[in-house]
Amino acid sequence: MPWRPGEDLRALLELVAPAGCAGCGRAAHRLCPDCRWQLRATGPRPWRPTPCPPGFPPTWSGPAYEGVVRALVVAWKEQDRVDLTAALGEVLRAAVGAAVAGSPEHRAAVRAGRPVAVLPAPSALASSRSRGRSPVRDLAAVAAGRRAVVPALVLTRAVADQAGLSARQRSANLGGAVRVRPGLVTSLVGVPCVVVDDVVTTGATLGECTRALREVGCAGVVAATVAATARRGRTDPGPDLPRTGEPD
Repeated sequence: MPWRPGEDLRALLELVAPAGCAGCGRAAHRLCPDCRWQLRATGPRPWRPTPCPPGFPPTWSGPAYEGVVRALVVAWKEQDRVDLTAALGEVLRAAVGAAVAGSPEHRAAVRAGRPVAVLPAPSALASSRSRGRSPVRDLAAVAAGRRAVVPALVLTRAVADQAGLSARQRSANLGGAVRVRPGLVTSLVGVPCVVVDDVVTTGATLGECTRALREVGCAGVVAATVAATARRGRTDPGPDLPRTGEPD
C-alpha cells in the first residue's frame, strides 16, 4: 500500500494526542453529543440574502453559521478535521433533499427516474492544492452519493479570498469567474441541477454558479448549503422565502 504522508501523519498524531471535539474541545470526543445535537437541531429551511443578488437560486440551508456550527465548519475546512465530513455531509443531505422537494422541476425528474446533477461550488486551485483535497466535493459525495456529483463548475481566473469582503465586493470578485467545464456541458443540457456549498453568506458564489449553469442550458437550478451566515437587525422575510441570513 502506498505511503500517504498527510493521512499517515494525522493517524500517528491521533495515537499520541487524540483530537478533542471540534465544537467545544471536550476530550475523548471528535464530535461530542451536545455539539452534534446543535449541528442537527435546526432542520433545512429556505434562505436568501438581503440584499438578494440577481439570479440567486432557490436555496435551502441548515443551521446558522455561528457558535458551535461555525467552529465545526472552520475546523473541518481550515484545520483539516476531515473526520467531520460525514456529520456535515448529513446536514447537507437534508438541505439537498429539501431543495429538490421544493422544486417541481427537480421532483418531476426524480419521480421519472431522470438524472439530477449535484454540483459542488468551485474552490480556488491554490486552496485545493494547499489542502490536498476538495472539501465541498467531499461533502457533496456524502450528501448525494458520488455518482450524482458532477464536478463541472470551475473558476476561470484567480479570485480574492472572500473573507472580509462586502456583498458588493464579493459580487465584483466573482463576476464572470465561474464556468462549466467544456467537456461536461453536453451532459448538463436539460438536466435539473443542485449547487452545493458549505456556507452561504451574500449569495455571490451561488448566484455566479447559477449564471454559468443557466448559460449552458441546464433545466433549472436550486442550491443547498450546510449553514448560512446569521444576520442581525435585517429581518425582511419577503412574500415567499424567509430572509434569515447576512450578506458567500
